[in-house]
Formats: sequence, structure tokens, C-alpha cells
Amino acid sequence: MSPYYDEHSLNRLKMTKMKSGFRLNEMNFSLDNFSQNSKKIFEKKRVTLFSISQNLISEKTDYLIKNFENNYDSIKKLGIHEIYYCGLENFINLKKRFNKIKINKIKILPDEKGVFAEHLGMLTFQSKENKKYQDKNYMAIITDGIIEKWWEDIYNLKNTDKDSHINVIKAENCLEYLHGAE
Repeated sequence: MSPYYDEHSLNRLKMTKMKSGFRLNEMNFSLDNFSQNSKKIFEKKRVTLFSISQNLISEKTDYLIKNFENNYDSIKKLGIHEIYYCGLENFINLKKRFNKIKINKIKILPDEKGVFAEHLGMLTFQSKENKKYQDKNYMAIITDGIIEKWWEDIYNLKNTDKDSHINVIKAENCLEYLHGAE
């Protein structure tokens, strides 16, 4: 067992590999003034999808999103049709945030009610009575609606420090995989 991460965290790390091959359900995303079906987004395409929790420190989250923006062209050159950010927010709020940090290339998939995150197993309820939930950071390469490759941040459950997790949601990890180096 790792001296830093408890058995549950290590089991979660092993479980992340099981998402490869998972077919996404059809669902709708509410974009600006219209609804977009997930089938249309993912069918006959190879895309990168990532989500970074709003609970992270804003500057760190902004940096991670900007890193995907900065590597957008490199990722697309490796056979990716589009890069999507999926956040537990409505389209308008996500668009404001993207405008504020000058993100222009990455597409937005708003998951305001957490339906998509829950479908992926990335939504945990802190209190069902108050309907408080926490999303987890994840990234995937999706080919024709099927998860080809899955990454998920691992959290140290024994350490209560806010930065006690392994951050794998990075553009570099996506590039490494697409280059065949992983």
C-alpha cells in the first residue's frame, strides 16, 4: 500500500481503468438558446472531454483550463475533432467565466443539474437532504460515444489538506496518450 494514499484511494485508481469501453447515454445539454443532444456531440467523432471542480482554487482551475486552451491545436492535430469542458454550471455562467479568462477555442458543455457527472459516476452527494453535491475532476477521450481513455484525480482520504490529491487532469496527459507514449 502507498504510504501517502489509503486503500480506498488506491482502489479508486484501479477502478478508473474500468470506465474505458463505457458507452455514454443520450442526454441533452442546454446551450446558449438551444438544446444539444449528446449523440450529436459525440457520434462519429473523437473528442477530449474534461471537467475541473469549481471547488478548486479559482486561479488553479483557470490555469488548468488555460493549459487546455494553449494546447488546443496540438491536441486536435493528434486526431481529436473537438475539446469540451463540462462544468456544473449553466451555459451563461460558464461562458462569462471563459470570456473572463480568455478561453475561445474550447467548447462548453453545461451540466447544471449534474446529470452527466452523475452518469459518469463523478458526482457525490455530501448531503442528500440539502441536495449538496461535489463533482470530481475527470478527463476522457471519447470515440463515437464510447470512452476510449479515462483519467480521474485521486484524493487522499486520510489527509484533510485541500491540496491532498493527485492531479492528472492535464493537457500534457492527454497529449502523452495521443502520442502513444502512455
